Amino acid sequence: MKGRPLPQRLQLGPLELDRYLAGQLQGLAYMRRLRAIEDEEARHLRELSETWLALAEDEDETASFATAWREVASAWDFSRINELIAKHNAYYAIEARVPMNPRTGRYARPWKRGDYTAAWILERFPATLTRTRAHLAET
Repeated sequence: MKGRPLPQRLQLGPLELDRYLAGQLQGLAYMRRLRAIEDEEARHLRELSETWLALAEDEDETASFATAWREVASAWDFSRINELIAKHNAYYAIEARVPMNPRTGRYARPWKRGDYTAAWILERFPATLTRTRAHLAET
């Protein structure tokens, strides 16, 4: 039969397929994982802020506050967020198709995130009573 050519099948390339899947699944796996990391970080910041301010109200001496806050920071449980970060560090480059230099075998851009630790807490919420009280006065 002569006439019009048969219609070609719609072919999705890798970018179109990613967009399709991202739309159907509320994001690709790495996108959902990064969102979960951000949500966990926000939760930790909120809970740490409340604990930091409550401890400042309870403690009268600078030295006892610093000691108590360092104990809280070292005992803080970051297991869930650190587990998400370990998965992120292991799979992000593959899932997000980060370009690799074939000569060096290294990825074109860094993506690895560090673990959350007591040092991360003390960087954001210092163990100084004067700074904590100043923050209390502002709020």
